[in-house]
Amino acid sequence: MTSCSLFSPAKINLSLRILGKRPDGYHELLTEMVMISLGDTMVFRLSDEPRDLLAVSGRPVDGNPDDNLVLRAIRLFREMRGFGGKPSYWKVELEKKIPVGAGLGGGSSNAAAALWAMNLLSGNSCSRQDLMEIGAKLGSDVPFFLGEAHAVASGRGEKIHPCDPFPGKTLVLWNPLVPLSTSRIYGGLSVPRINSLTDSETLPRISSLLSEDKGGNDLEPVAMSILPIIRKVKDALTAKGSEFSLMSGSGPTVFGFFDEPGQATFASRFLEEQFGGWTGIFETLSSSPFVSP
Repeated sequence: MTSCSLFSPAKINLSLRILGKRPDGYHELLTEMVMISLGDTMVFRLSDEPRDLLAVSGRPVDGNPDDNLVLRAIRLFREMRGFGGKPSYWKVELEKKIPVGAGLGGGSSNAAAALWAMNLLSGNSCSRQDLMEIGAKLGSDVPFFLGEAHAVASGRGEKIHPCDPFPGKTLVLWNPLVPLSTSRIYGGLSVPRINSLTDSETLPRISSLLSEDKGGNDLEPVAMSILPIIRKVKDALTAKGSEFSLMSGSGPTVFGFFDEPGQATFASRFLEEQFGGWTGIFETLSSSPFVSP
C-alpha cells in the first residue's frame, strides 16, 4: 500500500476539571470528550522527494510547515518504528475544516491520523496502545484520537479511559474565528499544587465526573475574561433551547446540544446574525473513524 485517505475528526469536551498544577509544570485534569462529525480530510502518498511534505488547503494553518504536528508525527513514527528498513517519505494533503486554536483538538487529531496512516502503510506493526504511547510524546490530546470516540482523559490528558458509545446528539458549534492561546488560558488559572494522581485515586473521580448531570469547564472563567462574547453565546444557545451549552477545551469554541434539528438550525442562524464568526451543525460520533488494525 502506497497511499491512504483518512477523516480526522474534531472533539468537544463535555466536561473539563482542573485538579491542580503538578511539580512537572503540567496541570492534572479530568475531561470527558467525544468525537464529532466536523473534521479534516487527509491523504497520504509516497513522496517523490527524499523528504516529507505537507500541503494544506481550506483554513490557513499558522507556523512553520516543517514544525507542523503532522510532519512531526511522521518523523517520530519513522524514528521509533521505521518502515521495514525502507527510506520512505510521505506527501500529506490536508484539507482543513476544523478552526485552528479553537479548543476542538484539530492539530492533535491530525497528528493521530498521521500516526494511524503510518502504521497502516507500514503493515500495522503497532497496536492501538503502541500508537497512543507514541502520540503522548506529541501532545496530550493525541492519544484520545487514537482510541474510542467517547472517553475520559486524566493525568495531563494522555491517560485514556474508554466509555460506552455516546448517545447520538445534534450540536451547534460557534467560533469567533479568533484563536485563543492554550498556554495563555492555563497561565491565567489559580489552582493548588498537586502530585500526579494514581489510578486508584483517579477512578472514583472519573465515576463522579460521568455521573454529573451537566458538564462544566474550569477554563471558562479565564477565557471569558479575555473574550466576554463567550458568555453571551452560551446564554444565547440556552435561550434558543439548548439542553446545555459549554466552551470546548481551552476555547473559544462554544457548543450546545439540541433535540430538534429545526431548533439547531434556528440557533445556528441566530448566532451567525447576532455574533458573526463561524457556526455549524454537527453530530456526535458513536465510533472512531479509525478502524482498528
